Amino acid sequence: MIKKAQVSIVKCEKIHHYESVKKAVKDCLDLIGGLDSLVSAGDRILIKPNLIAPYHYRTGATTNPLVIRALCALAKKAGAVRVSIADGSAVGHKTEEVFAVTGLKELSARIGVALIDFKKAKAVPMGIPNGKIFRRIKIPQIFMEADVIINVPVMKTHDVFPATLGLKNMKGILQEKDKKRFHKWGLAQSIVDLNKLVLAQITVLDGTVCMEGMGPTHGTPVNLGIIISSLDTVAADTVAAAVMGIDPLKIEYVKLAFEQGMGCADLSRIQVLGTSIEKVKRPFKQVKLDSGFWKEKGIEIYEKGACSGCRNTVTSFIANIEENEDRPELLKGYTLIFGQNVKLPDKCKGKLVNIGLCTGKFRGKGGYIPGCPPHPQDILDFFEKTYRIA
Repeated sequence: MIKKAQVSIVKCEKIHHYESVKKAVKDCLDLIGGLDSLVSAGDRILIKPNLIAPYHYRTGATTNPLVIRALCALAKKAGAVRVSIADGSAVGHKTEEVFAVTGLKELSARIGVALIDFKKAKAVPMGIPNGKIFRRIKIPQIFMEADVIINVPVMKTHDVFPATLGLKNMKGILQEKDKKRFHKWGLAQSIVDLNKLVLAQITVLDGTVCMEGMGPTHGTPVNLGIIISSLDTVAADTVAAAVMGIDPLKIEYVKLAFEQGMGCADLSRIQVLGTSIEKVKRPFKQVKLDSGFWKEKGIEIYEKGACSGCRNTVTSFIANIEENEDRPELLKGYTLIFGQNVKLPDKCKGKLVNIGLCTGKFRGKGGYIPGCPPHPQDILDFFEKTYRIA
């Protein structure tokens, strides 16, 4: 008999109340053996939340500091000699500012834990012999020296993938130049390769305040009120996706990680402990690309054979444009094409923009934005610099 991966789900009734959050976190961990089954006396524990940008946790963009505080307390009780909270904010943001806005700066001083900015930490080159995209990358030394890594992402929709969860959250440990390179190299497989080196011992998904729509920072908060945990990050992501109403295998990095033996993404082989998926399931809104809607506005969009990466990236870019009432008119007269099987239209209206590595063969026919997929900000920068949209 194949042993099933275990994932626990526990409801948290009072998501802004520390004792309630702490109880939910402890109960969730106890269902899979408890934190003391991983932590030994004298261990150095590193907690890796999602601190993407300076947004309060009530927006759903960053990890609830009450969840982090609970994990710090549980780690110390289990015998940890040192507990650190560490992350590196997204490109263009300052981690120290995120520490302040999220309340972690004040919290760390009050409970006596270290705050570490991965952007400023010493990084050492590490090898990944079974990497498919890269075989060598720099990782913060303090991360590699930790005895136990606790991964604490937020359940959110994302502008490149249907959702950003545990595996994706580890991208925060990278240096900024590598965060950008991942998009050029192939984001999904790069995330998987990274996790072959830095996969956390335990993942605790913060589902107290989540985000839907324009994630990972500009979406709508969802007060879901749950905690999900597992020793198998792939299984944790799979269950979280199912709760969000998303097919886990539609999240490319989850699918690749499963295929490459890093964990289980087959719900039939996952044992869910505590509350069932069906009792907490709440479909998250996804931003959809409606080419017909934009055609009426004079914007032509051609796509064929695009992966979820490029599809979601273009969708996010278009949706951001739509949010500003004046901006859609600024794109009028453009033709956007993307996808590995797309062909140049017989008659191209206005200026042609080729998006993603798959359209590189058409780069001489118009503007070209490389990347697999390009970062949404890269697309916006391209238009602002090339066509002076502002």
